[in-house]
Amino acid sequence: MGSSYGVFMLACIPGLIMTLMLNPVAWVDAAIPCTPSVEAHINRKLTPCRTFLLGQQNKPPAACCTGIKGLNAEYKTATDRQRACSCLKASFAKHQPAFKLSFAQRLPGQCNANIHNTIIANFDCSRVK
Repeated sequence: MGSSYGVFMLACIPGLIMTLMLNPVAWVDAAIPCTPSVEAHINRKLTPCRTFLLGQQNKPPAACCTGIKGLNAEYKTATDRQRACSCLKASFAKHQPAFKLSFAQRLPGQCNANIHNTIIANFDCSRVK
């Protein structure tokens, strides 16, 4: 598995996971851009979510939920969360149409992750606080 599995996306930093499943065409926002080091870090944390996002499992693995909660705890400022959101969107776009939006939308609830944004198809990362 490559380092671009940061899906998940789901990722689940408030605002991140919501943005993973976004329509790449609607990605015009003023959020902080992704950096390679942040993208690689997020991808490592969220690689365990891959099988769930592909629809190969009905429940996310424990390691996926650990990664989501860990990222949520790490990225505390709006700038950090917007950058992570941008990284997740870019990573998710690389895996379309394989990753399933409906599965990504279920991640926060199934992982008991406190996410403050909704996963929608045209999420604007600049709205992440």
